[in-house]
Amino acid sequence: MSRLHRLILTAVLLAPLSGFTHLAKADEGFGIDVKFGTMGVGAEISAVLIPHTRIRGGINYLLWEFDSTIDDIDYTFEPQFNSISALFDVHPFGGAFFLSGGVYFNNNSVGVEGSLPPENFPADYQSFAFLSDYLSITGDVEFNPVAPYLGLGWRSNSNDTGWGIGLDLGVLFQGAPDVTNLRINAPVDVNDIKEIQQFLAEQEQEIEDELSWFQWYPVASLLLTYNF
Repeated sequence: MSRLHRLILTAVLLAPLSGFTHLAKADEGFGIDVKFGTMGVGAEISAVLIPHTRIRGGINYLLWEFDSTIDDIDYTFEPQFNSISALFDVHPFGGAFFLSGGVYFNNNSVGVEGSLPPENFPADYQSFAFLSDYLSITGDVEFNPVAPYLGLGWRSNSNDTGWGIGLDLGVLFQGAPDVTNLRINAPVDVNDIKEIQQFLAEQEQEIEDELSWFQWYPVASLLLTYNF
């Protein structure tokens, strides 16, 4: 999803909420949130449409990295999440607790970079070990562009104006990780060699298995909220 597409989606999702601002204010239901958690940092606007419900639209950004070793290859993974959320909350008891569902429009990806010392080259690929000081393995991991979300939460000022705090807990169903553009970077292009292609295919599967937990991505966010 390009930056232009993200901006358009943001406008489409958030503009309707602004149209409810006047109505929501009359019911003390229009709010803004700042959030921080496993989806990164984000901001939301929300509005009460009917009693005991709230609609939310927001943006989220996350950038971090972690290391892992797969088949003696040292990898650095760099998740970069850019997402737009559209959520609907139901307060079944009319209080602070709520159930939440909706979708995230994902531009989530994970950058991949790996290195392999010559002593760790698999026996089948020892003929290429001399390249170890000059090569790296790079690629990307992508997910579904539209991801359903289910969760629950708590919002201290659900029925009040002014400042409050909140909590979101849920699961983002963003699909199995899909490794793309995995290649070996070297002084000469070796990616058309049959053995290298076989090696990369094996690594694609190993990386997807390593990152399989991203398929059911845990969402936990703290919210600072203000209701008008």
